[in-house]
This record gives sequence, structure tokens and C-alpha cells, in this order.
Amino acid sequence: MKTYKFLLVALIATGVFTACNNEEVAVQTVKQGPEISFRLQGGMPEEITTRSLATTRDNLEAFVVFGTDNVLAGLTPPKLIFDGQTVARQLDGSFAYAPKAYYSENAANAGFFAFSPVSAIDPADITIPTSFLAGASFDYTVPEPDNTGEITQVDLLVAGEAITTSAAFSTDVSLVFEHALARIFVTAQNYTDDPIIIKQLTLKNLVKKGTLNVTPGSAWSWTPSTVAADKGDYEYILAESGVAVPGWDKVSYPADANKFFVTSMEQGMMVLPQATVNLNDDYVFDPGDFALEIVYDFANLKDQTKYIMLQDTYPFDEGMQYRINIAFNEFLAITFEVVVELFDTPIQEGITP
Repeated sequence: MKTYKFLLVALIATGVFTACNNEEVAVQTVKQGPEISFRLQGGMPEEITTRSLATTRDNLEAFVVFGTDNVLAGLTPPKLIFDGQTVARQLDGSFAYAPKAYYSENAANAGFFAFSPVSAIDPADITIPTSFLAGASFDYTVPEPDNTGEITQVDLLVAGEAITTSAAFSTDVSLVFEHALARIFVTAQNYTDDPIIIKQLTLKNLVKKGTLNVTPGSAWSWTPSTVAADKGDYEYILAESGVAVPGWDKVSYPADANKFFVTSMEQGMMVLPQATVNLNDDYVFDPGDFALEIVYDFANLKDQTKYIMLQDTYPFDEGMQYRINIAFNEFLAITFEVVVELFDTPIQEGITP
């Protein structure tokens, strides 16, 4: 576990960083012939499925797949077995598509790329190289939440897999779906006697658009955009009256103030994986700097605005989830601590063991 400490004025923030489990999809060749079929295997721990909108084995309804083998890839022009084919869950829980597709006769290797949900990316925006076995890439913009009540942010899953021997065509080949975005939760502690009303929370100056490069059977990576217009803010949707953080209940929690979710369990903010920016490497918020902006009321102090900042570059990584904890104390002079932990440490309200 790594811990980074910083001195600020007005707030404590603690981020707990955790990696997501993978979803697995198997591509199977039926023994009676070279027909390709799909099925799900693996899944997330139950505790994860109840606390967020992350995609799991049980709620993955469909995915889009691209793929080819070395025979089709060697044609002029090269051809694909799957060119943006949607594979959907059936009533019996299996996955199917039509028309059926088959490996080429005497194929020695093949490559596949898939993503979910099917509405996340327009297949026409995916760039396939001369040979799909060399990989694929596409641009993706992480949408902002809004106050319409509609779900605008989704958990983007991607997978890439290579089959490298002809013998492998007679066995199950797994496409392991991985969570391609980072996700950020916010909690708060109040060490004062009076409630604090958090009225606005905004993640400032994050890159929203990037290019995802996928190579079957190898690592995949994001290239964030460097265009200024592709950078902006992500504001959490809070109640119009704000979110009240109660004063410290020293009877129930004598050792430490309780941590309360400012955002709901369904409001983990999806963001593009990237490194944060601090232009002058200090604690002064400058245009372009990353920060968590907080607007709150405390007693007679109304519309107080503070910025949680990192002096050093800090990575938001794909498949990781972060908790930023804001702690208010009676002196209003506090520290900032970021704790990095493994995914098997659950994110929850209350005192961290």
C-alpha cells in the first residue's frame, strides 16, 4: 500500500484506489464443425454488483465483436469473420448471433476484439488495420452525467484475444472483458458539531476523449487527446438542496467521524484513464489544473469554494476505482492523504478498518 500526504487549507481528501475484476467470454468452436459460438464465464464478486452500475456477468446483455483468421487476413483486400457483429443474450441465458460464422479451412491463427455495451461505440468509428491480427483502435469520449434522470455514463468493457495455434481451434478461447475506464466516488467526514451542506462537486479539467488501441492477445492502452477542446469538467449530480454531512456523532463513533457517501453508490464518476495535471506543481488552482472543486455551506459561511489538488502528477488508471474522502474539522486546517489499495478492499461507508 502506498500513501502520499499533502498539506492543504480547508479539507482532507483520501482516495482509495481499487482494481476491477474481469468478465470473461469464451469463443468456442463446435466439435461438429468450424462454427463459432459464444458463452460467458467468470464474474464479479456479489458485493461489487450491488454498489454501482458496473457491468457484470449477470447484466451483460450483448457485446459487439470483430475478428478474423490468418487465411482471411491474407486476402487482397483482407476480410473479417466478424465485422461489428452484435452477439446477444437469449432467453435461456446463452449468447447467439445470426448468420453463423466459421473459421476458414486450414486456419492457423485468429484474433478477436469485442466491446460492451453495444451502444457505447459506433462500429464505423473503429479503425481496422490491414491485418486485424495487428490490432484495432477507436476514439471514445466519456459522456458527462446530467440531471435528466437518464443514464448517460456507462461502464465500457473491452477485450482482445489471439489464437496462435491450429490446435487451439478445438478448445474454448476466452475473450476476457476488462473495464476500460476509471471510476471515482466521493465520501465526506464532518468533525464539527454542525452539519455541512455540500452543494456542488466537480472534477475539474479532465481529458474527456481518447484513442483506445487494442492488440489481440497483448496489452491495450489509451492515448488521451491533446486537443484543448477535448478537456473539461465532470460535475456530480446532487440534490437541489445539497447533501448534508451530519456533525460528528462521538457516541456511535468515538474514535473517528463516520464517512458518508456524498454521491450515491450509482454515482461513481466514469473518467478517461489519464495522468492529472498541475501546471506549476503547487497548491494554487490555475486554469488547466486538475482538482476536485467543492462548494459548501457551513454555519454562517455560505457558498464556500475549495479545491482539492495534487501537487504531483497522479494517474487515473483503467480498471481502477477511486474514493476521495473529504474531511472537515473544527479548525478548518487539514491534510490530504491518498491511499492506494487492492480491489479486494471494498469501498463502503463507515470507518475504514
